[in-house]
Amino acid sequence: MKFGKHIALKCLTVLLGVSFLTACGSSKPAGGRGASAASRPLTATGDDPQKFGAIYSGRSYQQAILMPVSTVENKSAVVNQGDFLSQISNVNNYSGTLADRFADNYEKITSWVLAGANVNELANFGIRPQVMKGFDGYQNVLMTGYYSPVLHARRSAQGKFQNPIYAMPRNKRFSRAEIYAGALRGQGLELAYSDSMMDNFLLGVQGSGYVDFGDGKLNYFAYAGQNGYKYAAVGRLLVEDGEIPKEKMSIQAIREWGERNPSRVQELLERNPSYVFFKNDPTGKVKGSAGVPLIPMAAVASDRNVIPSGTVLLVEVPDIDNNGNWKGIHKLHLMVALDVGGAVNGHHFDLYRGIGDQAGHIAGLSKHYGRVWVLN
Repeated sequence: MKFGKHIALKCLTVLLGVSFLTACGSSKPAGGRGASAASRPLTATGDDPQKFGAIYSGRSYQQAILMPVSTVENKSAVVNQGDFLSQISNVNNYSGTLADRFADNYEKITSWVLAGANVNELANFGIRPQVMKGFDGYQNVLMTGYYSPVLHARRSAQGKFQNPIYAMPRNKRFSRAEIYAGALRGQGLELAYSDSMMDNFLLGVQGSGYVDFGDGKLNYFAYAGQNGYKYAAVGRLLVEDGEIPKEKMSIQAIREWGERNPSRVQELLERNPSYVFFKNDPTGKVKGSAGVPLIPMAAVASDRNVIPSGTVLLVEVPDIDNNGNWKGIHKLHLMVALDVGGAVNGHHFDLYRGIGDQAGHIAGLSKHYGRVWVLN
């Protein structure tokens, strides 16, 4: 997903198995500034992207993937200056390769941040912004979210804690159904027993997370590997079965379906033969594919063919409420590309939202648009 070479499938679009977009605006629409209503792509549910923060008014179509600009049009304050500096510190401490490659860039951007991070003063520090084309050519970049879940578990099977989380076996070529039927039982591979089969599944979707053994401490379980079977999106299966309308599909909707149909959860999950294994990581730090601990809302997963790991981004994050509704504003965050994802392709970023249920709630609702400037 996001961890080194071990790419687990944690992105919302992978979980649901439906592309949020139906078109990519690969050719220039007719007209000058701003896309006409007829030329705008729609979401998979038939909605106008403007409902999710996309903006067309006053913008010109952009052909280049990255276009140098003399100024950043959003003049609001950067809201996460301290977190960004902590993220850069983590890069310098954990990845000598990235620290060396981007040393000059990090130094001048850090100086700019320490001087107040005024977007009107980028040029004074030798920083050259480039705006991304976006999925549609009008600089609207798709932003989803991911997080680190916290599961409740015990070290041995007891009471309601009966769902094992497994370490990597020597022979991993068992399907999910075979593992549920006991193919790994008795090998001493059980790291923990949770109280929810669905939570275990979602831990695999995210690729890592924390386990609470009831002693007030959180244990970090990192991604260890996968059984080699192809991933089947349970969200897509529920839509195809008529269980959940496509327009209502979300992680929360899947959870609620499971709560309504506890006797059918295992049958549903077994239709996805892919299974993820874990390892206990005593450092307790959530790391991305670059091996760098991630700071919430200061780190993103990117398509490395478009945005290489270590790149600094000025991200216009759509501000959404607790129901996933765009509030009509964007907030500027400084972020570093430090992760990858199976469904993160092209002009799409997966924003790391943090740890726990609230982070997961917002991550599950994130499918919005904003501009992104690469800072060089």
